[in-house]
Amino acid sequence: MHLKKEYKLNTLDERCVNNSVSCLRRIPNTAYISKLTSEPTGVYCVGLTVDEVLKLSIEELYGMAMEPREVPVRMKSKRALRDMVDFACDMFDIEHTVSNSVVYLYDKLKEASSYSSIGSTEERYIKAPRKCILELIENNIATNSSNHDENNVIALELLDAGKTDTEISFVFSSIYDEPAGDYGWYNDDPSIPGKQIVNMRAKGLHRYNKKRLRDMGICNNDGCPCEWS
Repeated sequence: MHLKKEYKLNTLDERCVNNSVSCLRRIPNTAYISKLTSEPTGVYCVGLTVDEVLKLSIEELYGMAMEPREVPVRMKSKRALRDMVDFACDMFDIEHTVSNSVVYLYDKLKEASSYSSIGSTEERYIKAPRKCILELIENNIATNSSNHDENNVIALELLDAGKTDTEISFVFSSIYDEPAGDYGWYNDDPSIPGKQIVNMRAKGLHRYNKKRLRDMGICNNDGCPCEWS
């Protein structure tokens, strides 16, 4: 409530904040708490199967919630997983056949996505910088200018190329040719990475794919190696 008064917020739902105990209804077989009276309503949060939701009426479903019930066992569907992977591949124009494993296609999806996480591992596959990005770096150094999106593209490209913090710092300091300030792309001490670079490493982010580079107008060359990246 302090933030609402301090910053004169008019969109904060006070009932939700003051009555957070009602969130217990998200736990199976807990009683639903009325937001108005803060008392149990006699209705429970119960698990439902897909068949029950599709076949039973609202009245029947409501009747099942009058008492706790055994939580239905959720069966994992390999077919549903494969359909989802195939759907995602279609979104990113990734060719796929029934002979491709889910693991193989998942790796292709990570490569194709603009930002990809490598999870808990610190492994990073080294990829040579692409021609269009090298040209972007050269142009930005020549003009002493680079916007935030271009900085993201350059930093992730250099990270995937296995460049050290000192090398990345050198590139950005060459672009701006001025004290580092608090922007986070480099520090005045080149051995200390900028906070933006630290965050990218920590999150395991990877370089932009060809579609994003084209959408941003960075790569317009049909012969650029990014076409096969």
